Amino acid sequence: MTRIDRHPTHTISWTDLAASDIEGATSFYGDLMGWSVFEVEGSPYRMFMSGDQPVAGAMQITPEMAGMPPVWTVYVAVDDADATAAAVTGAGGMVAQPPFVINADGQRIAIVLDPANAALGIFEGSADNGIRVLDEPGAPCWFDCRTRNADASEAFYRSLFGWSFTAMDGPMDYRVAELGGQPIAGLMAMGDEVPAAVPSHWGVSFSVPDADAAAELTASRGGSVTMPPMDTPFGRSVSLVDPWGAAFMVIDRSSATT
Repeated sequence: MTRIDRHPTHTISWTDLAASDIEGATSFYGDLMGWSVFEVEGSPYRMFMSGDQPVAGAMQITPEMAGMPPVWTVYVAVDDADATAAAVTGAGGMVAQPPFVINADGQRIAIVLDPANAALGIFEGSADNGIRVLDEPGAPCWFDCRTRNADASEAFYRSLFGWSFTAMDGPMDYRVAELGGQPIAGLMAMGDEVPAAVPSHWGVSFSVPDADAAAELTASRGGSVTMPPMDTPFGRSVSLVDPWGAAFMVIDRSSATT
């Protein structure tokens, strides 16, 4: 369990869901994760709460966002969204959505693409806000990038955020990004066994008390299980897609050996 008072620059500070059915998604994730919802005054944005701690957000996909699929987005804290966005091209990526203000506090976000086209958010003004608890049931416990070009993606994040990478032992090409000696996220090369239709993407894993029960609930509500529950050194995990098509993972960390 990790309580967070401040998100250092270039660490992951937030995750949110772009939902095609915000009411349905709120009900589904509330039942799955045990979340309550805080509705931001004067805004359609919703905050998912684990107890009294914010752990994620959700917004309705609007007509102006036509064509955007339901998706979970991961955000990295930055000091200056404009400067970070300006550095993206030189690092080998692209800016999909230039920085813009999201609230009266002046917080700003942008969406960038790494060289393999994995989308990632940058978030200026989230150092004292964002996720308040990690790695306990109902909270995010890990983030990773599944990429079609692991070397290019690694070079991009090294350049943009100063992350270092360590390869893990095992049959998969899985690398752990670190900053200042602390793990930040994972980077996994997607092999030929992954259907070509699956693009490079960032994803979020949430801690749950029972991965099998989470899979059953998701299937019963019209979602799908894309990787059945399996035991890993990090706990019993399962890959899921919600009833509207947004992919995510859940992990029962109680059985973790590392």
